[in-house]
Amino acid sequence: MAHKKKSTSHKRKEKVIIKSSAANLALTKISFDELPGWDKADVKKSLSAFQLSCETFLKQKPSHATGSKHIKLKAGDWHPACKAAVALDSISEDTARTFFEKWFHPLEFEQKKPVHGLFTGYYMPQLKGSLKRTSEFSTPIYGLPKRASQKHYTREQIDNGVLNKKAPVIAWIHSPIERLFLEIEGSGVIQLTNGKNIYLGYAGENGAPYTSIGKVLINKGIMTKHNASKAAIIRYLESHADIANNIIHKNKSFVFFENLKRPVAIGAQDMTLTPGYSLAIDKKWIPLGAPLWLDTKRPVQKSNEKQFQRLMIAQDTGGAIRGFMRGDIYWGSGKIATFLGEHMKNKGHYWLLLPKHIFNRLAKQ
Repeated sequence: MAHKKKSTSHKRKEKVIIKSSAANLALTKISFDELPGWDKADVKKSLSAFQLSCETFLKQKPSHATGSKHIKLKAGDWHPACKAAVALDSISEDTARTFFEKWFHPLEFEQKKPVHGLFTGYYMPQLKGSLKRTSEFSTPIYGLPKRASQKHYTREQIDNGVLNKKAPVIAWIHSPIERLFLEIEGSGVIQLTNGKNIYLGYAGENGAPYTSIGKVLINKGIMTKHNASKAAIIRYLESHADIANNIIHKNKSFVFFENLKRPVAIGAQDMTLTPGYSLAIDKKWIPLGAPLWLDTKRPVQKSNEKQFQRLMIAQDTGGAIRGFMRGDIYWGSGKIATFLGEHMKNKGHYWLLLPKHIFNRLAKQ
C-alpha cells in the first residue's frame, strides 16, 4: 500500500523577542497540543484560581500597568478574557479547557532552544508562640516600624534590639531560625498558648538584598546544590546553635508582617492564594495573574518523585525567586504542605499563556 510522503516544510512560528541585556530571549507561539500532558490535566481548579486574579484586574482601570518589566501589559489587556471567565455560571473540565484554548496562546521560552529552571515549593508554616515574651518564646515577629526611616536596619541590627519600642511586636516565637523560614514563606499561622491563632501576612521589608542561606552553606562546603533543601538547612542550623545566628545574619534582608485576621494566605495581587495552583514568580519577567503551564516533578516521599504537570497562575513573588524560568509553588498548610514545601527542588519548564490579542499586538512591535 502506498503512503503519502509527509511534507518537510514547516510554517515559520511567530515569536516575540524580549529585549534584555541579561538574556537573549524569545517567546515562540505553540499549540496546546504541544504542551506535555495538557489533554490529561485538571484545569477546572486552575480556572477558579484565574478568576480570583480576574477580580483584581477588573477592579483596575484599563490603563493600569499590570505587566512585567519585559512584557508590557495593562489591566485592560486582561479585561476581555476576565469578563468571559467570571461570566461562566458552572465550570466543568470541558468548559475550563475550552475557555483557555479559546482565549490564550501558549508561548515557549527560548534562548535558541527551550530552557529549564528551578522549581521549589512554599507553604504556610504553623508555629507555636505567645503574645508576651517568655523563656520559651523570645524571638519577636515585628510589624512595620512606626517611621519609614526605621525600616532599613539589617537583620543583625534588628536582632541586637535596634527596633525595641520602634516597631510593634505582633507575637513572640521560639527562635530566629523559625522566623527566617517564616519570612521566606511570606505568611504563617502562630498558635498561641491560649489556643487562639494569629494569621500572618507579608507587610514589607527592610530593603536590604536577599542572600540565600542555602547558598551560604554551599559556598562554605557544608552542603551541595543537590542536598540543600529547606528541611536540610533547618536541621543543620538547629544542630549548630552556636553558629546559627552568624549564618542567618549573612542574609541582611528582613521581612515585617501584619495580622491578617483571617485564615488565608494573601499573594502579591492582594488576593487569596490557591494551594497547588498559585505560583510565585519573578515579576521582572512574568506578569502577575498570567497562567503558566508547568512541567516538573514533585516529591512523594523523601526518596521518590512523580511527574507534575499543571496550569498554574502567577499570583505571588518572593525574594529568592529570580529569573525568567523560576517558580515556587504554594502548597497551603498542614503536614503534606510542609513536606512538599521543604523538600521540593526540581528542574522544570513552563509555558506562558497570554490572551491571543495581546500576543498578536506584541508580535507586531
